[in-house]
Amino acid sequence: MPNERILAITSGYNFRDIGGYKTKDCKTTKWHKVVRSGDLSELSADDLKYLSHYNVTCDVDLRSETEQNQAPDRIPSGATQISNPVFNTGHDKTDEEYARQYSSDKNLGRNNMLQSYKYMILSEHARKAFTRLFKQLLSNDGENKVLIYHCAQGKDRTGVATFLFLYSLGVDMKTIKQDYLISKEQMKPYIQKQIEYYSQFGMNDILRNNLQNLYTVSLDYLNVAINTMEENYGSIDNFIRKGLGISSQQIKRLREVYLTD
Repeated sequence: MPNERILAITSGYNFRDIGGYKTKDCKTTKWHKVVRSGDLSELSADDLKYLSHYNVTCDVDLRSETEQNQAPDRIPSGATQISNPVFNTGHDKTDEEYARQYSSDKNLGRNNMLQSYKYMILSEHARKAFTRLFKQLLSNDGENKVLIYHCAQGKDRTGVATFLFLYSLGVDMKTIKQDYLISKEQMKPYIQKQIEYYSQFGMNDILRNNLQNLYTVSLDYLNVAINTMEENYGSIDNFIRKGLGISSQQIKRLREVYLTD
Protein backbone atom coordinates (compact mmCIF):
# COMPACT_ATOMS: atom_id res chain seq x y z
CA MET A 1 0.00 0.00 0.00
CA PRO A 2 1.22 3.55 -0.71
CA ASN A 3 2.37 5.88 2.08
CA GLU A 4 -0.62 8.14 2.69
CA ARG A 5 -1.47 10.26 5.72
CA ILE A 6 -5.26 9.84 5.44
CA LEU A 7 -6.44 6.24 5.15
CA ALA A 8 -9.14 5.37 2.61
CA ILE A 9 -11.77 4.45 5.21
CA THR A 10 -15.34 5.10 4.05
CA SER A 11 -17.35 4.41 7.24
CA GLY A 12 -15.26 6.00 9.96
CA TYR A 13 -13.57 9.27 10.86
CA ASN A 14 -10.03 10.55 11.17
CA PHE A 15 -8.03 7.43 10.21
CA ARG A 16 -4.41 8.54 9.84
CA ASP A 17 -0.98 6.95 9.56
CA ILE A 18 1.62 8.83 11.59
CA GLY A 19 4.60 7.79 9.50
CA GLY A 20 6.83 10.15 7.56
CA TYR A 21 7.54 12.70 10.30
CA LYS A 22 11.13 13.90 10.70
CA THR A 23 12.73 13.85 14.14
CA LYS A 24 15.20 16.36 15.55
CA ASP A 25 18.05 13.88 14.92
CA CYS A 26 17.10 13.50 11.24
CA LYS A 27 15.38 10.15 11.45
CA THR A 28 11.82 9.52 10.20
CA THR A 29 8.80 7.85 11.78
CA LYS A 30 8.01 4.62 9.97
CA TRP A 31 4.97 4.34 7.73
CA HIS A 32 2.62 1.39 8.19
CA LYS A 33 3.39 0.88 11.88
CA VAL A 34 0.88 3.04 13.78
CA VAL A 35 -2.57 4.37 12.87
CA ARG A 36 -4.56 6.87 14.96
CA SER A 37 -8.29 7.10 14.40
CA GLY A 38 -11.85 7.53 15.54
CA ASP A 39 -13.84 4.49 16.62
CA LEU A 40 -14.21 1.36 14.51
CA SER A 41 -17.85 0.64 15.32
CA GLU A 42 -19.32 1.51 11.92
CA LEU A 43 -16.65 0.11 9.62
CA SER A 44 -17.93 -1.52 6.46
CA ALA A 45 -16.82 -4.91 5.18
CA ASP A 46 -14.61 -3.10 2.66
CA ASP A 47 -13.08 -1.02 5.46
CA LEU A 48 -12.27 -4.17 7.42
CA LYS A 49 -10.71 -5.71 4.33
CA TYR A 50 -8.68 -2.51 3.85
CA LEU A 51 -7.38 -2.61 7.44
CA SER A 52 -6.59 -6.30 7.08
CA HIS A 53 -4.50 -5.54 3.97
CA TYR A 54 -2.93 -2.70 5.96
CA ASN A 55 -1.75 -5.40 8.40
CA VAL A 56 -3.60 -4.05 11.42
CA THR A 57 -3.02 -6.68 14.11
CA CYS A 58 -3.80 -4.75 17.32
CA ASP A 59 -6.62 -2.33 18.22
CA VAL A 60 -6.21 -0.30 21.44
CA ASP A 61 -9.53 1.30 22.37
CA LEU A 62 -9.12 4.43 24.53
CA ARG A 63 -12.87 5.00 24.96
CA SER A 64 -14.72 4.51 28.24
CA GLU A 65 -16.35 1.16 28.94
CA THR A 66 -19.74 2.79 28.38
CA GLU A 67 -18.71 4.02 24.93
CA GLN A 68 -17.25 0.65 24.05
CA ASN A 69 -20.42 -1.18 25.09
CA GLN A 70 -22.69 1.23 23.22
CA ALA A 71 -20.67 1.11 20.00
CA PRO A 72 -18.37 -1.94 19.90
CA ASP A 73 -15.40 -1.87 17.55
CA ARG A 74 -15.37 -3.93 14.40
CA ILE A 75 -11.86 -5.23 13.85
CA PRO A 76 -10.10 -7.17 11.07
CA SER A 77 -10.08 -10.93 11.39
CA GLY A 78 -7.19 -12.10 13.54
CA ALA A 79 -6.55 -8.71 15.16
CA THR A 80 -6.32 -8.37 18.94
CA GLN A 81 -8.59 -5.87 20.69
CA ILE A 82 -7.47 -4.18 23.92
CA SER A 83 -9.74 -2.08 26.12
CA ASN A 84 -7.75 0.80 27.59
CA PRO A 85 -10.09 3.61 28.78
CA VAL A 86 -8.55 7.03 29.37
CA PHE A 87 -11.75 8.24 31.05
CA ASN A 88 -13.51 5.85 33.45
CA THR A 89 -16.89 7.51 32.99
CA GLY A 90 -19.10 7.89 29.95
CA HIS A 91 -21.68 10.53 29.15
CA ASP A 92 -24.84 9.40 30.93
CA LYS A 93 -27.39 11.89 29.62
CA THR A 94 -29.95 11.31 26.91
CA ASP A 95 -29.28 13.13 23.64
CA GLU A 96 -32.14 15.53 24.40
CA GLU A 97 -30.70 16.33 27.84
CA TYR A 98 -27.29 16.78 26.23
CA ALA A 99 -28.75 19.23 23.69
CA ARG A 100 -30.49 21.19 26.43
CA GLN A 101 -27.33 21.32 28.54
CA TYR A 102 -25.35 22.89 25.71
CA SER A 103 -28.04 25.33 24.57
CA SER A 104 -27.76 27.95 27.32
CA ASP A 105 -24.06 28.66 28.00
CA LYS A 106 -21.99 29.58 24.93
CA ASN A 107 -18.70 28.80 26.72
CA LEU A 108 -19.67 25.38 28.09
CA GLY A 109 -18.33 23.30 25.19
CA ARG A 110 -14.96 25.03 25.10
CA ASN A 111 -14.59 25.00 28.89
CA ASN A 112 -15.42 21.29 29.04
CA MET A 113 -12.75 20.56 26.44
CA LEU A 114 -10.15 22.56 28.36
CA GLN A 115 -11.03 20.65 31.54
CA SER A 116 -10.85 17.31 29.73
CA TYR A 117 -7.32 18.02 28.48
CA LYS A 118 -6.24 19.07 31.96
CA TYR A 119 -7.83 15.93 33.42
CA MET A 120 -5.86 13.71 31.05
CA ILE A 121 -2.65 14.91 32.69
CA LEU A 122 -3.75 15.15 36.32
CA SER A 123 -5.83 11.95 36.53
CA GLU A 124 -3.99 8.85 37.69
CA HIS A 125 -6.50 6.75 35.74
CA ALA A 126 -5.70 8.59 32.50
CA ARG A 127 -1.95 8.43 33.09
CA LYS A 128 -2.13 4.67 33.63
CA ALA A 129 -4.01 4.33 30.33
CA PHE A 130 -1.27 6.24 28.49
CA THR A 131 1.37 4.07 30.18
CA ARG A 132 -0.43 0.91 29.03
CA LEU A 133 -0.60 2.33 25.50
CA PHE A 134 3.16 2.93 25.50
CA LYS A 135 3.70 -0.68 26.58
CA GLN A 136 1.49 -1.90 23.73
CA LEU A 137 3.47 0.26 21.33
CA LEU A 138 6.67 -1.28 22.67
CA SER A 139 5.32 -4.77 22.02
CA ASN A 140 4.37 -3.89 18.43
CA ASP A 141 7.89 -4.67 17.23
CA GLY A 142 7.20 -7.39 14.67
CA GLU A 143 7.62 -6.91 10.94
CA ASN A 144 4.44 -6.01 9.02
CA LYS A 145 2.42 -5.45 12.18
CA VAL A 146 0.34 -2.29 12.50
CA LEU A 147 -1.17 -1.04 15.76
CA ILE A 148 -4.22 1.21 15.72
CA TYR A 149 -5.26 3.26 18.75
CA HIS A 150 -8.34 5.40 18.93
CA CYS A 151 -11.04 7.10 20.96
CA ALA A 152 -14.48 8.20 19.74
CA GLN A 153 -13.51 10.80 17.11
CA GLY A 154 -9.75 10.26 17.19
CA LYS A 155 -8.93 13.81 18.19
CA ASP A 156 -8.64 14.39 21.98
CA ARG A 157 -7.64 11.28 23.92
CA THR A 158 -6.01 10.06 20.71
CA GLY A 159 -4.55 13.53 20.16
CA VAL A 160 -2.85 13.65 23.57
CA ALA A 161 -1.64 10.05 23.15
CA THR A 162 -0.13 10.94 19.77
CA PHE A 163 1.47 14.07 21.19
CA LEU A 164 3.19 11.98 23.87
CA PHE A 165 4.23 9.27 21.41
CA LEU A 166 5.65 11.61 18.75
CA TYR A 167 7.38 13.72 21.41
CA SER A 168 9.01 10.57 22.80
CA LEU A 169 10.24 9.70 19.33
CA GLY A 170 11.94 13.10 19.05
CA VAL A 171 9.59 14.79 16.60
CA ASP A 172 9.69 18.59 16.95
CA MET A 173 6.83 20.49 18.57
CA LYS A 174 5.77 22.33 15.40
CA THR A 175 5.33 19.06 13.49
CA ILE A 176 3.46 17.41 16.38
CA LYS A 177 1.03 20.31 16.56
CA GLN A 178 0.53 20.23 12.79
CA ASP A 179 -0.39 16.55 13.04
CA TYR A 180 -2.82 17.32 15.86
CA LEU A 181 -4.51 20.05 13.81
CA ILE A 182 -5.24 17.70 10.90
CA SER A 183 -8.25 16.65 12.97
CA LYS A 184 -9.77 20.11 12.50
CA GLU A 185 -10.36 19.45 8.79
CA GLN A 186 -11.10 15.76 9.28
CA MET A 187 -13.89 16.48 11.76
CA LYS A 188 -15.84 18.97 9.64
CA PRO A 189 -18.20 16.32 8.16
CA TYR A 190 -18.75 14.85 11.63
CA ILE A 191 -19.56 18.27 13.10
CA GLN A 192 -22.13 18.90 10.39
CA LYS A 193 -23.65 15.48 11.06
CA GLN A 194 -23.91 16.29 14.78
CA ILE A 195 -25.52 19.67 14.10
CA GLU A 196 -28.10 18.01 11.84
CA TYR A 197 -28.78 15.31 14.42
CA TYR A 198 -29.20 17.65 17.41
CA SER A 199 -31.43 19.99 15.39
CA GLN A 200 -34.32 17.63 16.20
CA PHE A 201 -34.17 18.90 19.79
CA GLY A 202 -34.12 22.56 18.78
CA MET A 203 -31.03 24.29 17.40
CA ASN A 204 -29.79 27.73 18.40
CA ASP A 205 -26.49 29.57 17.91
CA ILE A 206 -25.26 28.60 21.37
CA LEU A 207 -25.79 24.87 20.80
CA ARG A 208 -24.26 25.08 17.32
CA ASN A 209 -21.18 26.86 18.68
CA ASN A 210 -20.83 24.37 21.54
CA LEU A 211 -21.06 21.41 19.17
CA GLN A 212 -18.34 22.93 17.02
CA ASN A 213 -16.12 23.44 20.06
CA LEU A 214 -16.79 19.93 21.36
CA TYR A 215 -16.09 18.16 18.09
CA THR A 216 -13.12 20.10 16.76
CA VAL A 217 -9.55 20.53 17.99
CA SER A 218 -7.77 23.69 19.08
CA LEU A 219 -4.20 24.44 20.05
CA ASP A 220 -5.75 26.06 23.12
CA TYR A 221 -6.89 22.58 24.16
CA LEU A 222 -3.55 20.90 23.53
CA ASN A 223 -1.63 23.75 25.16
CA VAL A 224 -3.62 23.24 28.37
CA ALA A 225 -2.33 19.65 28.48
CA ILE A 226 1.24 20.79 27.76
CA ASN A 227 1.09 23.58 30.35
CA THR A 228 -0.36 21.19 32.94
CA MET A 229 2.54 18.77 32.36
CA GLU A 230 5.06 21.58 32.77
CA GLU A 231 3.37 23.10 35.83
CA ASN A 232 3.04 19.79 37.68
CA TYR A 233 6.12 17.89 36.50
CA GLY A 234 8.54 20.62 35.45
CA SER A 235 8.73 19.49 31.82
CA ILE A 236 7.13 17.18 29.26
CA ASP A 237 10.11 14.83 29.60
CA ASN A 238 9.55 14.62 33.36
CA PHE A 239 5.87 13.90 32.81
CA ILE A 240 6.69 10.99 30.51
CA ARG A 241 9.37 9.68 32.87
CA LYS A 242 7.67 10.28 36.23
CA GLY A 243 3.99 10.69 35.40
CA LEU A 244 3.85 7.74 33.02
CA GLY A 245 6.80 5.77 34.35
CA ILE A 246 8.42 5.36 30.93
CA SER A 247 12.16 4.83 31.28
CA SER A 248 14.97 6.16 29.11
CA GLN A 249 15.59 2.58 28.01
CA GLN A 250 11.98 2.23 26.89
CA ILE A 251 12.21 5.50 24.96
CA LYS A 252 15.34 4.22 23.27
CA ARG A 253 13.54 1.00 22.34
CA LEU A 254 10.53 2.94 20.98
CA ARG A 255 12.87 4.82 18.69
CA GLU A 256 14.46 1.59 17.50
CA VAL A 257 11.01 0.17 16.65
CA TYR A 258 9.39 3.23 15.07
CA LEU A 259 12.18 5.27 13.46
CA THR A 260 14.14 4.73 10.29
CA ASP A 261 17.05 6.49 8.58
